[in-house]
Amino acid sequence: MSSMTEKDPSLVELRNNIIQRVNVGDLLVRSAARAPDHLAVVDQDRRFSYGEFNRWVNRLAHGLIALGFRRGEALAIMSRNNAEFLAQYFACAKIGVVCVPVNLRWRREEIVYVLGHSEVRGIVVEGEFRADIEEVRARLDLLRHIVVLNCEPDRRRDTDIDFGSLAEGMADSEPECYVADRDPVSYLYTSGTTSAPKGVVGSHLAIYMGALGMALD
Repeated sequence: MSSMTEKDPSLVELRNNIIQRVNVGDLLVRSAARAPDHLAVVDQDRRFSYGEFNRWVNRLAHGLIALGFRRGEALAIMSRNNAEFLAQYFACAKIGVVCVPVNLRWRREEIVYVLGHSEVRGIVVEGEFRADIEEVRARLDLLRHIVVLNCEPDRRRDTDIDFGSLAEGMADSEPECYVADRDPVSYLYTSGTTSAPKGVVGSHLAIYMGALGMALD
């Protein structure tokens, strides 16, 4: 009888990775397991427990996988500070997709540079900024998906994906994806006042340990 390793070594590697890895998304997983009914996120009049928020994040992660996003690819987020931004960040972390926040004060030339430099494959954008992305998209060959958030119908394009539909019908189970400790979880770009913005890479290990350090401080 063949062992599991002989059948598919990658399954064993994936299992060991999920158990032993250091992943920013697992901060949420552990909090949801420990205190699923405790309040986790407050966004104006909306309230999410750890369990609710983690299930939403998982559905978004599976939605990104369904769109074809894979480990190491980048997704930009052009949004104000809200629950959707945080949920998308954790969803990216869980599947090894790199989150690239877009500064809302950047000019279009700066947006084009950052999205091109980070080779983003998609962007989540709030409706009020949707027009800024139309010109940008025409100059970026790799930008495949535009996911719109809080966007009025008259501002959308036929190829846009509504943020709500990204998680619709998706499983809320934990995504099983290999992600290494030192894989990037984010690219944070500097202001670029004297030259082009520089991308600062944040790894899962660095962000995870930083969060633990703040919690214990």
